[in-house]
Amino acid sequence: MSAFLAIILLALAVWLVPIFYRRWRINYRRAQALTQEQLQLLKETLPLYQHLNSNQQQELCSNIALFLHDKEFVGCDGLQVNEKMKVAIAAHACLLLLGRKNECYPNLYTILLYPDTYVAHETHREGYIETARHSAREGEAHYRGPVVLSWGDLDEDLENPQRGHNVALHEFAHKVDEEDGYFDGRPLFEKSNDGANWAEVMSREFHRLRQRAEFGQFPGDSPSVLDLYGAQSPAEFFAVATESFYTIPVAMRSLHPELYNELSNFYRLDPASLIGGNRRIKPGL
Repeated sequence: MSAFLAIILLALAVWLVPIFYRRWRINYRRAQALTQEQLQLLKETLPLYQHLNSNQQQELCSNIALFLHDKEFVGCDGLQVNEKMKVAIAAHACLLLLGRKNECYPNLYTILLYPDTYVAHETHREGYIETARHSAREGEAHYRGPVVLSWGDLDEDLENPQRGHNVALHEFAHKVDEEDGYFDGRPLFEKSNDGANWAEVMSREFHRLRQRAEFGQFPGDSPSVLDLYGAQSPAEFFAVATESFYTIPVAMRSLHPELYNELSNFYRLDPASLIGGNRRIKPGL
């Protein structure tokens, strides 16, 4: 009987120890304070940080500390990765996790950084036919794999946030999207009823963007701040909408109020109110 109990206890230990160790390691890494240099770079590369309350700032810094320790940054084509690049990417990646239970992208281990737009090899299969081509890219997110970014494009996005583009937000939105096992434009909700209106709103806005991409803007149709690239698929629409939500939130709230509300509920944040109060812009501005 004692031998049987010993085997049971050993089996439990083998099962539980890794779980408790992982939780301990995550909490330990999150408890590490950012250096003064990292904190200054965070403020410079993520202006929204100064508008967050103290609890949100602390949570963001904790996730950034974990991200910087757990992820490997690899420079490609001769790029020398520096602290600014690491902090800027970590800040935008962790911004998407604010207010939600997470383990900070546990299936992501590597971020590949190119100095500028890079060329990727694409292979498409349709039945027995396989075609290959090369395409220029600013970034890409591989399912349960690495994130690839062009630092030159991200740096330009940071310098011109009014354009509504941010390749880091875009690619990490894909990583958020994959949490339920699919790139489908519907991320994983903590509670089943949290996304009750998600499908209806996202589908309507997605098809509206597809019509705009195919036929242009109809007379009398309200303007949009969403990149037409989002018309390619629901997954790309979610990523493009995430970009606009964080970079030009006041405009997005004004022109796409229902879409903005869905993203605000999911991301647990209202950036338009944080940076613009209750002020709303006029359509087209």
